[in-house]
Amino acid sequence: MKKSPIILSTIAILFIRLNCDHKIVEASDSAGAMKEVSKDEIRLLIVDGFSNHDWQLTTQFIVKILNEYDDIKTDITTSPDHLVPSETLQKWNPDFSVYDVVLLNCNDLKNPVRWSDRVRSGLENFVARGGGLYIFHSANNAFEDWEAYNKMIGMGWRKKGFGKAILIDDNEQMKVVETGDGEDTSHGKRVDALVTRIGDHPIQKGLPRSWVFADVEIYTYARGPAENLTVLSYAKDEKYQLNFPIEWTVKYGEGNVYNSSLGHQWINQEEPTGLKCAAFQTEMVRAIQWLAGREIDQSVPEDFPGTETTSLRDNIK
Repeated sequence: MKKSPIILSTIAILFIRLNCDHKIVEASDSAGAMKEVSKDEIRLLIVDGFSNHDWQLTTQFIVKILNEYDDIKTDITTSPDHLVPSETLQKWNPDFSVYDVVLLNCNDLKNPVRWSDRVRSGLENFVARGGGLYIFHSANNAFEDWEAYNKMIGMGWRKKGFGKAILIDDNEQMKVVETGDGEDTSHGKRVDALVTRIGDHPIQKGLPRSWVFADVEIYTYARGPAENLTVLSYAKDEKYQLNFPIEWTVKYGEGNVYNSSLGHQWINQEEPTGLKCAAFQTEMVRAIQWLAGREIDQSVPEDFPGTETTSLRDNIK
């Protein structure tokens, strides 16, 4: 019998062109001078600036990957961190509304940055009114004190008293772990993980039933409100011998959010193995297309991995 995706229903002013496909958006910029794009082009804004991961290199790799796709136009805005004067952070005010998708590549675990209420409400309204939000790896560690953010990401890196977690049993039925039960969010060593998709979500339509993602952190007991959440794929954790979600989406107002633990890039990490993964790159582009409400390229690349080994690309170094 065909499986369906698991759905948890309640439960300045200056542009600097770096290359032909993306720009830096200065901190005080409203992004209102965005060049005209065709209806088929996807306008994507990467937000970075602080993380306990290598956010600079991660952003570079993301841009290199996306530059291979003519229909994705990428801008970058770098948030001031906690080391700058507070007035500098207060002046930073990206205009999310001129984009189709916002990709967050930041977290505040060791960088106590609090965005202004204006920026927070701007992102909330962007998604609620139909925008797409891509939570890139450690961004689901961020902003624990921001209620709407927790609703947008569904689950993230939190203590067990924070919210619910989700397990997938061997029959692909969802089990909700209530607040306080189980463990805090964690992960073991990075592994080449055999991942299984559930159902036929547009992001994954046509892909094999299972494949090996390279260099994955399997988040155990990711926590949050877990409302309006659809689990796309899962993998078994070695320590607990339980199936935990790897990718999920959240419906927030009229918009959609894609969240996963994929794409790890640690500071001083020798090889960006997870970002080189052909499966990761394929799904990242598909997720961006889906979040933007565009037609998804559902062709399966020849180098897409199977169930035995990883498949790495050499387009980033």
